[in-house]
Amino acid sequence: MKKFIKISLSVVIGVILVADIAASGYMFNYAFNKTGYSSDIKSKLNKDDRWFLRQKQDIWQQTSKDNLKLKARFLPAEKETTKTVVVVHGFGSASKYMGSYVRMFHNAGYNVLSPDNRAYGMSQGQYTGFGWSDRLDIVNWIKKINHKYGSKSHIGLFGVSMGAATVMYTLGEHPKNVDFAVADCGYSTISGELTYELKDKFNLPSFPIVPTASLFGDFLAGYNFYQASTKNTLKNNKVPLFIIHSGKDKFVPTANAYKNYRYDNGPKKLWIVKNAAHAESFDKATLKYITKVTAFSQKYF
Repeated sequence: MKKFIKISLSVVIGVILVADIAASGYMFNYAFNKTGYSSDIKSKLNKDDRWFLRQKQDIWQQTSKDNLKLKARFLPAEKETTKTVVVVHGFGSASKYMGSYVRMFHNAGYNVLSPDNRAYGMSQGQYTGFGWSDRLDIVNWIKKINHKYGSKSHIGLFGVSMGAATVMYTLGEHPKNVDFAVADCGYSTISGELTYELKDKFNLPSFPIVPTASLFGDFLAGYNFYQASTKNTLKNNKVPLFIIHSGKDKFVPTANAYKNYRYDNGPKKLWIVKNAAHAESFDKATLKYITKVTAFSQKYF
């Protein structure tokens, strides 16, 4: 009898483990693989994107620590300046879709560098960095900007959604010559965002799927997403940070904005755009958005 119980328990545990590994592997590929959910997001070029692509721009390139060729679009200001804003795109997007934000900063008189994060656009990579691997890539872009402009270099960081998380994670690396940062609709932790999406899209609990999926992340993508947390990256931040979030965000819950604002210990500002869904603040409040963000940049540049 005892032997039968042991065998039965072993079978049950084995089935549970297999089911967990299968579910976690599916979730990892769904969320992180470039052929997963992000490939289903069909972005369309708007008038500002088309304007951006018509401009005379340079394509910058770097090789990441894990040997990926990454590219970025550099648009110089009309009048020569050493002030540059790095504009970081979100999940399922690319630099060519960031025209509205690029144009906003270009019109303010700044150079703009808009990278294609790993696994997107012109850049190599099979798995998205979800902001965590990307933070180190952004640090390298910052180094390239500083090399170009030397001691006179002034840099601003701007990101939307995953790009906003990337910006806040990058601040934890204390990059040189960064004068301000703007984060629009960024999540606090990767694990928290995945937990929310599991419940929202599949009505599944986070345990044990998310912890096991993190093992896939370690092995396939080269990072453990439990390490990614604005609580840690913002606690010693001194760079002025403007946090923007959509009031009706159902993709990255608005609660993230209040967490990120609370975690940050430097000069900071918070703006919740009440009637906007995820990453729609610019479209819903265009003139106010441009005015507020430009004023914030000018205060510190």
